Amino acid sequence: MTPSITALRKALARPAVWVSLIWLIGISVACAMASVLAPIDPLEQDLSNTFSGPSALHWLGSDELGRDIYSRLLHGGGGLLLTALIPVGVSLLLAVPGGLLAGYLSGRVDAAATFVVDILFALPGLVVVLAIAAVSDNNLVVMAVAFGVLTSGAIFRVVRTATAAARELPYVDAALVSRLSRLRILARHILPNVTGPLIVQAIVHYSGTFLFLTSLSFLGLGFSPETPSWGQMTLNAAQNLDQHPWLMVPVGFALTATVLALNLVGNALLEAVSGHRRPSQLPDPRRPVPDEPADAVVPPAPASVLTVDRLHVCYPGQDGSDRAVVRDVGFQLQRGEVFGLVGESGSGKTTTALSILGLVPPPGRVTSGRVLLHGEDLLRLNEAQLRKVRGSRIGLVAQEPMAALDPSFTVGSQLGEMICLHRRVRRREARQIALSLLTRVGLPDPAAVARRYPHQLSGGIAQRVAIALALSGEPDVLVADEPTAALDVTVQAEIIDLLLHLREESALTLLLVTHDLGVVADICDRVAVMSDGRLIEEGTTEAVLLSPAQEYTRTLVAATPRLPVDAGEERSWA
Repeated sequence: MTPSITALRKALARPAVWVSLIWLIGISVACAMASVLAPIDPLEQDLSNTFSGPSALHWLGSDELGRDIYSRLLHGGGGLLLTALIPVGVSLLLAVPGGLLAGYLSGRVDAAATFVVDILFALPGLVVVLAIAAVSDNNLVVMAVAFGVLTSGAIFRVVRTATAAARELPYVDAALVSRLSRLRILARHILPNVTGPLIVQAIVHYSGTFLFLTSLSFLGLGFSPETPSWGQMTLNAAQNLDQHPWLMVPVGFALTATVLALNLVGNALLEAVSGHRRPSQLPDPRRPVPDEPADAVVPPAPASVLTVDRLHVCYPGQDGSDRAVVRDVGFQLQRGEVFGLVGESGSGKTTTALSILGLVPPPGRVTSGRVLLHGEDLLRLNEAQLRKVRGSRIGLVAQEPMAALDPSFTVGSQLGEMICLHRRVRRREARQIALSLLTRVGLPDPAAVARRYPHQLSGGIAQRVAIALALSGEPDVLVADEPTAALDVTVQAEIIDLLLHLREESALTLLLVTHDLGVVADICDRVAVMSDGRLIEEGTTEAVLLSPAQEYTRTLVAATPRLPVDAGEERSWA
C-alpha cells in the first residue's frame, strides 16, 4: 500500500535520510550541468602536471595524464546515472503488468509467469551481458536493456505478492460487486496498493544497476575509453593505488556516497510502506457454480423480484468431505419489500447473502439451488455476465463502510467512476449525479463530502456514502449486510430512516442481513430466522417477533433488550 504522508514525513525526517536526499539531488544536478560547472575539459591532458593534488587549478587534483579529476567526475557520473534508468524502466515495463496479472488471476497465468521468472533467475546475468557485449559490438543500450530483462524477476515477485494481498481487500470486492472490469480494478484499486512496495524495489534495483554499470565500465565495456566514467576512474586509481592513493578518494567517495544514499532512502520508504499495509479482510471474489441442474427445483412465484430456492452451500471438511454451512434455504422478496434475514453469528445468513451475489468465499461452493433475479438464475451466469448484474441490478451495502471505500480516492471520484460505468454518462454529468446521490442519502453538504477521502469521514457519513455507492447503478435489489452494526444508536436510527425513505421513494427491494431484532422490528415487512445453516421460521415481522413458533426464535426475542415506556411496562414491537 502507498505510504501515508505522515509515515513518509516521519521516515524522511531522519538526518541521514534527508542528507542522502540532498546528496542525490546535488550530484544529479551537478552531473547534468557538468559542462557549466566543470572548469576544464575532462579530456584535456597536461603531462607537465600529472598526479597533482588538489589545487586552485585542479580542485580535486589530476590523474596520470594530467586530466582534471573534478571535471572527469562530473562528466563521468551523468552517463552512469542516466543509463541506470534504462534497466529499471525495462524491468518495470515487463514486471508490473506481468505481476499484476499473475497476482490477480492466479492459476495457470501465475504458474506460467512464475516459471519464466524462475528461468531468468537461473541465468548468470554477468555472463549473459558479456556475451551480448561481444555480439552487439559493445553497445551499451543493448546491454542495459538485456540487464533490465534479466533482473525484472525481482520486481515481478514484489508486484505479484502485493497484488495477491490487495486482491483480498474489501474495497476491491466492492469494486467487483459494482461491475468494474478487471482492467479498471487493476489500474485504480490494485495498482495504488502496489505503488509503495514498487517504489522501494525500483530504488533498490536502481542502486544495484548503478553498481553493475560501474563494474562494466571498470572492465572497459559499454563506455568508450575516450568518455570519462566512474568505472574507468576507479580502474585508473586501482592501477596507481600504491604510489598515488589520492586518485581513489574522489571517485571512491562519490560511488560510496551515491550507493549509500540510495539504500538509505530505499530503506526509509520500505519502513514507511511496511508500517501501513492493510491486512486482508474479505475472501477471494471468485464465485462457485452450482452442480444441480435448474429443472430440479420449483419455479418462483411470478410476482417475486428475488427468489432464493433450495440453496445449499458447502465447505470442504478436514477429512475431505463436504460440510454444509447453508442447507436448503429458500425465500422470496417482493417489489418494494424489506425482508430481514436474522440469526446469531455463524448461522449462515451472511453466506446466504454472499451466495446471492456470487461471492461465496473459497473454498466454499454452491452445490445446489437457484438465485433468481426477475426469473434469471444468477448462479448460472459466468463471471462476465455476473459483473453486468452487480451494481446495476443488485447492489451491496457492506457491514463496515470504511472497508468498502478505497482510501486512495476521494468520495466524489469513487462515486463518479461508478456512475460513469453504470449509467454511461460523461464525467461532468456524473459529478452532478454524484452530488444528487449524496443529497439523496441525507448529507447536508454533498460538495464538501465529495472532496474528502474516506479516512476523513465519520462512521455515519461513511455508511451514507456506501449506500450512495450501492445506489449509483440504480439497482432493483439492495443487499445490506449488517449496515448498522458498526454505528452508535443515534446513527443507527438515522440509517434506518434513510433506508425506509429510499424504499418509499423508489420502491427499492431490500434484503437486510442482521442479528439485531430491534432493527428488524423498525424496518422489515417480513423476516426469516436462520439457525445452523437452516431457515427455521419465516413470516411477517409482527408474527415472528410477537408470536414465534420455534424455540430458537423465542430465545432470540427474549435475549433482545427492551426499553420501558412506563414503570413496569415494556415497549411493544407491534
